Amino acid sequence: MQFSVALGSPFALDYTLESGQLFRWEKKGEWWCGVVSGGVILVRQEGDVLRCVSSSDLLDSAFVARYFRLDEEFDHILASISKDEVIIRAIQRFYGLRLVRQERWECLASFVLATNANIPRIRKMIASICARWGEGFDFEGSNYHAFPTPEALATASEKELRLAGLGYRAPYLKRVSGSVSQGKVDFDRLFELGYDDSRRLLLAELSGAKLLPGVGPKVADCVLLYSLGKDEAFPIDVWLTKALAKSYPRLLGPSLRRKLAKAENPKLSPGEYIDVSARVRAHFGHYAGYAQQYLFAAVRETS
Repeated sequence: MQFSVALGSPFALDYTLESGQLFRWEKKGEWWCGVVSGGVILVRQEGDVLRCVSSSDLLDSAFVARYFRLDEEFDHILASISKDEVIIRAIQRFYGLRLVRQERWECLASFVLATNANIPRIRKMIASICARWGEGFDFEGSNYHAFPTPEALATASEKELRLAGLGYRAPYLKRVSGSVSQGKVDFDRLFELGYDDSRRLLLAELSGAKLLPGVGPKVADCVLLYSLGKDEAFPIDVWLTKALAKSYPRLLGPSLRRKLAKAENPKLSPGEYIDVSARVRAHFGHYAGYAQQYLFAAVRETS
């Protein structure tokens, strides 16, 4: 199916799909090819129009508008986070970068795999589990695989998951898949709750054991921001820690500033993460997650 989507507000397809929030999009010539919602969609930007080709009637213009969050008052969002010269420069450089509404289960599983891994490694792990446990289908002469269901991954053995290249993440993904497939994770409820309560549930324990092993504060924030509508979530990885230490030292506090100044690859303890997260969210406000995405793009480019 071929169709076009007119852009009524600023949007930069390249910046959005290269921003580190997604792992199943690939640039092929002038087109971006994404495996989403059990199908394939090709997207190309021509000025203020998106040209699209999809494998399913479900992946239509309404899907594209919702997926890329084209229904939002974009300039209002950017105005609300333009608190200082650092973020203003990042916005000017990557103007049009947007957050994407991801599928919830895929987002959770992907960021469990993303811990302590760079983007090429994350892509490789996800491609591996999709090839082994995802449903295959053909589109325009090529074979693709949907993202595996939680049931499919829950029934895989830990050894099989390790052989798929997941390493120490294998038992985490198996346990998380089991929790989701058994109904212990209610994504709709997480969506309805406020930020603090939904994060608390993602980090909760059940019968003395962690409900979602491999989900710490940073992974929880990624899932909340990219798939559960919590735009105030501000995921902080090594890149963002460096950016905050350099450009926002007053948000860190004296002792943490001294600690990070001595570290080559600065990391925050869980307690430090929670404290810094609260300060950064207070600084940028309700759309702090958008600020995070722009700062992340800027620090990756300069580093």
